Amino acid sequence: MRQVRHVVYDSGALISIDSRRGDLWLRRHQRRITRREHVVVPAPVVAQVVREPRRQARLMLALQSCDVIAFEPNHAAPVGRLLALSGTTDVIDGFVAIKAAEIGAAVITSDPEDITHLLSTLGADLPVLKP
Repeated sequence: MRQVRHVVYDSGALISIDSRRGDLWLRRHQRRITRREHVVVPAPVVAQVVREPRRQARLMLALQSCDVIAFEPNHAAPVGRLLALSGTTDVIDGFVAIKAAEIGAAVITSDPEDITHLLSTLGADLPVLKP
């Protein structure tokens, strides 16, 4: 049985899908779905990017095939501890890194340095890719 590959999208991935050249990024996303990859998007990442859903049809279409994960009260302390240990302050990046580490996912981000640093702080050696 084929192992499911997991991917976490950070805001850079969603911005790429929503951009003028978004058709290319949407096709890449659709290939991931066709290959049965599990695409996860933390809800705060969606909040960073979605502004006018009716005008962001390409993005909204892509999000329909993603597993949008809520930031819940039980996530606050682990994210805060990670930020303290890493010397960083971006709560959303911290949440992205924790979710990726939990499921062993590659991260698609326009901020690979910060995500790599957070994953390293967690002891997780996972792929961090630019969109």
